[in-house]
Amino acid sequence: MKKKIIVIVSIVFSLAVAYRFIQIIPANVGTGESRESTDKKYQATAYDWSSESFFGKKRHWFEFKIEDTQSGQVIQKLETDPIKGPYFGSRSSHSVVHWKDDSTEVVFTFPSIKIKMRVKPEKDSG
Repeated sequence: MKKKIIVIVSIVFSLAVAYRFIQIIPANVGTGESRESTDKKYQATAYDWSSESFFGKKRHWFEFKIEDTQSGQVIQKLETDPIKGPYFGSRSSHSVVHWKDDSTEVVFTFPSIKIKMRVKPEKDSG
């Protein structure tokens, strides 16, 4: 009788753990917008990410980055708390990614803030 109870408890526990894993897979869920630079050498992306750990800890953040389209190398990357503003991403017609005509800078535009990232850092004047 004791073995049956242990087996039943083990099965119930295993099912509960499996159910929780299914609830949180994939661990990170997000949407975003990508836009190539005017010279096609770089790609800028803005992502809106959310995740939840197995034990229920939730996280919500934005990620901004510039990548080299040839090598895939990340040139600039920034993570921030969420920024209030328009919904953007794969299912939105609103754009937050705007490249400068000469492809040296990208601006991520929100109503309350603009985030500028340069492809190459400015040279020191000293």
